[in-house]
Amino acid sequence: MERALNGTRQLLAVVISCCLCFSLSAAQLSLATHDAASIKDLNELGSHYLPAGYAAIQPNVTLDDLQRLMEQKCLKANAPLPASEVNATKLTADIQQAAGRLMQCINGLVNISVVMDEVETARPRGDLDVVFEKYCLRMPRARECITDFNAALLPCMTREERSHNAMMLRIMGKLLDFVCYKNGDQIALFIAEEGPECFQQHKDNVGSCLQTSFGHYLPSQLNISQVQLPDLVLGPRQCTELHDFESCVVRHLETCSNITPSNIVESMFRYVRKESNCQQVIDRVTRESNEALAQRSGAASTWSASLTIAALAVRVASAYIL
Repeated sequence: MERALNGTRQLLAVVISCCLCFSLSAAQLSLATHDAASIKDLNELGSHYLPAGYAAIQPNVTLDDLQRLMEQKCLKANAPLPASEVNATKLTADIQQAAGRLMQCINGLVNISVVMDEVETARPRGDLDVVFEKYCLRMPRARECITDFNAALLPCMTREERSHNAMMLRIMGKLLDFVCYKNGDQIALFIAEEGPECFQQHKDNVGSCLQTSFGHYLPSQLNISQVQLPDLVLGPRQCTELHDFESCVVRHLETCSNITPSNIVESMFRYVRKESNCQQVIDRVTRESNEALAQRSGAASTWSASLTIAALAVRVASAYIL
């Protein structure tokens, strides 16, 4: 049971990481609004989802530090406006209240520990669809809560961040759609086909994929006086990182005895990718990589042919001399 539970948590980690390249920044924004208990909860989640060395909020970082970062971001986003028209303290307080409402909403809709217990009880009976249908009926309310929190963040976003915001909301919506496709049919199939066990088998590999793709967003030694909150964008770099993470995770999951879990995870990435501009970026990077490989292969073939001709010439000359 514990192996399946941990494996299911790893699936949730991939769902989270699918939009990590931009939602990580949102998490940093909302972190400034949480109390010490919330930070403890985040550290506990990090121990499940993040690589070693990146899982915990450093103890020397205070809530005051995080709130100061938040106010700095609000000031930066509103720099074109006259200083008298920008109240960064109030904007931060608004986000704090919205974050509180978001946490209350999530806690009221789903308790991860309870869900995991229900899954483990329903799995032997083949009743997973009943469990997921119950929670999927609550998804419209979850969307409302996310929209409410996003509205509070908007005043502290730059023009570039705002241009990406609608796309990010669509991606988050698509993640919810994927989880609740046919009332959770995909997730139920993932669990029934030993997906949790597959993830548990590759727990360390998934962590390595996460670290390789996104580790630079999570400095192991955080100097709070030098930190700036990154922009909430999904640009070419983030698209490439997300694709690298997808390829790495799927490659490891494909080695499991059942191919279904890797297929479902790959489908999730592709399902989300359709709502972004990432596919164009990935296609271009893949094409350029293939062209570079072809050029190197061509150069190697030419060099090999030259060596062959030279060797034949030496042999002919040697025979003639002898």
